[in-house]
Amino acid sequence: MNLDAQSLITLSVVVANIAAVLFFAYTLQRSNSMRVRPLWKFVALDGVISTASIIIFFLSLGSSLSILNLSAGIFYLLVGSFVFTIEVPGYLDLTAHDERIVSFLEDWRSEVVKLGYDFKNYDTVKSKSSEDKEKLEEVSLYRLVSDFVEHSGRMQNLDKGFWTLVLGEVNRAIDDVQNRSKHPAPKLIEILSLSGLCFLIAQLLRFFG
Repeated sequence: MNLDAQSLITLSVVVANIAAVLFFAYTLQRSNSMRVRPLWKFVALDGVISTASIIIFFLSLGSSLSILNLSAGIFYLLVGSFVFTIEVPGYLDLTAHDERIVSFLEDWRSEVVKLGYDFKNYDTVKSKSSEDKEKLEEVSLYRLVSDFVEHSGRMQNLDKGFWTLVLGEVNRAIDDVQNRSKHPAPKLIEILSLSGLCFLIAQLLRFFG
């Protein structure tokens, strides 16, 4: 069966979109990062909604549109689907996750500060360090914290130099978490913005040409 240009473009986009969705959803689902792993669900949802939108759009208007208008319509459907199924919920999810990490680090830091003037707080610090291992591992502090807890327990006293180092690293980690990007795909946003600008320019040139 011979396909016209509009059908060929639509079919190619649908196939490429499904392939990209499967790849990124699988990659995220297999990720070791507890921060980004849940995003695979948003990517899968985007695949369903974007594919269905493109097919409905093509069946409704595709045959009557020029190649440029069809391409522009498909592009904006892809962008819209990305924004509402990945970007917005992903941003909220990453923000909530980072807030939980920061809250834990601030609470843990408070307990370590107390340790500076009351070593009886050692058991609390040790307990919180072991209970929230995953959070400390995410910000690459678990090994340092474990060494600090082990060293303090062995000495049954506080090593002020080590204590100061740990507090400094915790403060650094808090700043890093607060400042890291909350967008699921910041580079993709830039690419989509440039692509959208290209489509807009093309549409204007066609209109005035």
